[in-house]
Amino acid sequence: LQSSLTTLTAAGAETLPCFVAVCGTPGGRLSAACHQQVRTAMREGLAGVMPVDAMVLHLHGAVCAVGEDDVEGELLAMIRGELAFHGPVVVSLDLHANVTPRMLEHADMITAYRTAPHVDFAETGGRAAQLLLAGAKETSRTLAKIAALIPPTATDHARGHFARMLQRARECERDPAIIDISLFPVQPWLDVEGLGSSVVVVARDAAVGARVAQTLAQEWYEQRHEWSTGLRDWADLKSVLSRPVTEPWLLVDTADATTGGSAGSSAEAVMQLWPQRENLPGEVLLWVVDPAAVALGGAGELTVPFGEARFPVAGEVMFRGECRFRPRGRAYTGQMVSCGQAMVMAAGRLRIVVTEQGCLCSDPAFFECLGLFPAAALAVQVKSLLGWQAGYEVGPERGLYFDGPGTTSLNFSRLPFSRERRDLFPLSDSPARPLSLWQSA
Repeated sequence: LQSSLTTLTAAGAETLPCFVAVCGTPGGRLSAACHQQVRTAMREGLAGVMPVDAMVLHLHGAVCAVGEDDVEGELLAMIRGELAFHGPVVVSLDLHANVTPRMLEHADMITAYRTAPHVDFAETGGRAAQLLLAGAKETSRTLAKIAALIPPTATDHARGHFARMLQRARECERDPAIIDISLFPVQPWLDVEGLGSSVVVVARDAAVGARVAQTLAQEWYEQRHEWSTGLRDWADLKSVLSRPVTEPWLLVDTADATTGGSAGSSAEAVMQLWPQRENLPGEVLLWVVDPAAVALGGAGELTVPFGEARFPVAGEVMFRGECRFRPRGRAYTGQMVSCGQAMVMAAGRLRIVVTEQGCLCSDPAFFECLGLFPAAALAVQVKSLLGWQAGYEVGPERGLYFDGPGTTSLNFSRLPFSRERRDLFPLSDSPARPLSLWQSA
């Protein structure tokens, strides 16, 4: 937001910020009441500053509510319909958005984050403003959707297949007919119709936009058998953790990522490492979200059942208090974050953090605010798929990826999808419609 305001102001435009809604942590669908409250507040905020010449909206793109699979598309339709706004609208989206035709019907341009983990918030905001200043009307928007779910661990912007696809998009943008190209490896756990990864091309020439979108989508889809989850067996993980290290491993709880919408309540890592707790060559910092366990520990209980499995943990309580910190890595830097009340239990070389609620970021300051030292640990558990790389400022090679209970599993066959949504790779080896194309009128 600030980057957009700075760019527009520097160009001599008068800016009128009018609405902000921030998510504490991702989760399931918004309730109907919450959706209505957000919608009403946004509508009133926009109506209060109109008339205006143009709008820049920073949305997410994967928000669902009870009774509405496409919240962002519905909000854009409200702006065009109920508010009768016909000026230019430029939208920025999260790279994990599930882009829909309704979004592109009502937005003249969209652009998206180009990094995963996301560290280009400011750059994306500035680019959205620059697109508006360059002239957002009379554009063609092409949506090429591929019937595939991509493991987020295979969408690193700095290396691998996804990095090469991003480079291909930048090469295609050299064509003067192309304005912007965004790639969307969708949030794969969304339970909505029309789910799929996508390429969106905003162009001055519709024919060129369609050709580029289809070409990039086909290239991306052809990589599908090479996308890797990086998941490892626990036997292998235990072997790796039996040896001392000079810098900590990141123990990546892929299925219970609070950054992706899971509850954080799995105690899988605690259960798996419990038999080794006395013999580990260094401290292992673990994390479970469990408000009931926090209350029991605060009441003086020495044996506390953890997580959904109610795994009993006996140990010494090292800390009680609020888990409140400011991230200092490359994501959410300096923002105040709270996970509510917390405690830390020590059992052998395990240091188990239990908090009342999860949070959106993965950063060493989380453990440090509780009196722990992640830099000196053997391993540190993170409930994040990619964001830990930005928070801890390390590469993916420091990650030990494991599966377990939770709603963000990379084992997509576990997802409770039905009918159309199961006709997606890798749930289906041969989707009926591998690619589909939509273009604005």
